[in-house]
Amino acid sequence: MKKTTLGMIGTGILAFMIGFGYFPVSNVMTPAAAAPVEQTTGVSEENSAEQTYTVFINSVEKDTAGALQLETDRIGWYTGEAADKLFLEANPDAAEELGGAPDGYYIVNNDLTEVKLPVAADAEVLMQIYDQTGNYEDMEINWNEPISPDKFDAQYNNPLGLLDLSAFPYHITVKDGVIVKIVQQYIP
Repeated sequence: MKKTTLGMIGTGILAFMIGFGYFPVSNVMTPAAAAPVEQTTGVSEENSAEQTYTVFINSVEKDTAGALQLETDRIGWYTGEAADKLFLEANPDAAEELGGAPDGYYIVNNDLTEVKLPVAADAEVLMQIYDQTGNYEDMEINWNEPISPDKFDAQYNNPLGLLDLSAFPYHITVKDGVIVKIVQQYIP
């Protein structure tokens, strides 16, 4: 089986276990409130533009010099009323049954263009949930848990991992063409 298939199975099992209380999840937040950032553009003190994008990460690799790089696919991440509106426009038959976007968020990915970006060696990486020990029983949500870029690489590319990290959206901050921050977006 492919890594993605195994990860998807593991993610499904974990979601089932969390949903039915097989092990506790601390600090539960509603999905709509779990969005840590919006896509923004700002100017830092050095007068360099910083931009934040919401993306799917399609691959995490090291280049020939050993520097980490991500292959990303920008997406539209919507919550609340904006999510409901877009969901109902795309799924008019679901209006009566669901009333709005399931779980309070909606992802739009009409452009599958991939962009490869380098990751700063000291980039901040914040995870919400990942396979810390290899045991489902130990997996729980830890909001904005910092890990190193190298640990993110190892987790993302772990063929035996219990979660498929490519299934989660991420908010990345890019400064001068380099990723300086990666925040995993929790989704139920």
